[in-house]
Amino acid sequence: MKRFLILLLGLGPALTGHSEPASIAPQIKRVEGLSIRVVGGGWGSVDPDDIRQFLALVSRQFFATFGDRVAPSIQVRHRFGAPQVAYDRSPEGEFVIELTARNERWYQYAYQFSHELCHVFSRFDRKEHGAEIVRSNQWFEESVCEAASLYALRQLVQTWPTEPFAARFPAAGRVLAQYAQELISQPHRQLPEGTAFAAWFADNQAALRDEPYQRQKNELVAAVLLPLFEDEPRGWASLAFLNVGADAQHTSFEDYLEAWRNAAPAELQPFVARIEVAFGIRARAAPTAASAPGLKSPLSRSPRAAPASGN
Repeated sequence: MKRFLILLLGLGPALTGHSEPASIAPQIKRVEGLSIRVVGGGWGSVDPDDIRQFLALVSRQFFATFGDRVAPSIQVRHRFGAPQVAYDRSPEGEFVIELTARNERWYQYAYQFSHELCHVFSRFDRKEHGAEIVRSNQWFEESVCEAASLYALRQLVQTWPTEPFAARFPAAGRVLAQYAQELISQPHRQLPEGTAFAAWFADNQAALRDEPYQRQKNELVAAVLLPLFEDEPRGWASLAFLNVGADAQHTSFEDYLEAWRNAAPAELQPFVARIEVAFGIRARAAPTAASAPGLKSPLSRSPRAAPASGN
């Protein structure tokens, strides 16, 4: 029990709650009523309807707007290998998310589903795809979606005691807390001693653009982005404007963020500008943006854990 309390305290801002940001319009709400359908086998001993209920709970941790489209319908399947969201939709028009979690490992369902749901929020389907994919800025979306996984885990710890689902799986809250703490405490998610994030990014940007799926680098970026989203949870709604066109991957990162900010509604632009500031992109940042806090890695060290897979 003592160790669990220490883990909960270590989750920091996620357990203290946040006031609603006054700068963001009230029509941007938490995700409610997202259509989720769990199909097929491979899930092990768990009831697929329990999976559906839990994934709906995960989705409700986020604020979102869907821009010029209705809230998407999600079909969830099991697969072996690595989690993914498919470019091709189901015959019913659903986004297809495939997870590798099995049985009652709710921490893995949360980690994997929130990552893939983040890709859906970010309009990944607008981007070019096919045999030759230009993906110079894909690393950023991957990093944001890793931040979404950590965010969902930490938010679930906060809300778990009040969720009806938790009454049937009370021990899951402890495991969620432990898993979140172990993930964010991994050494590779922390900046080198004495290194500012903007300096680290300047040294690593070319490598990220060249290969966007460098997990350790993505996860360090996610650790820096996480406190920005926890400080302003409605920032998740800005993802609906991230990939504004099929050419988003052809631009410089500075132009990519500027296009995101310009496409977002006025009430969300200051949040995007804070991310620009975090990366050391100040010249084009909106004048309303304040210096982003938490630019040094906020994570403390603890024993390393093997993370759940995610793409």
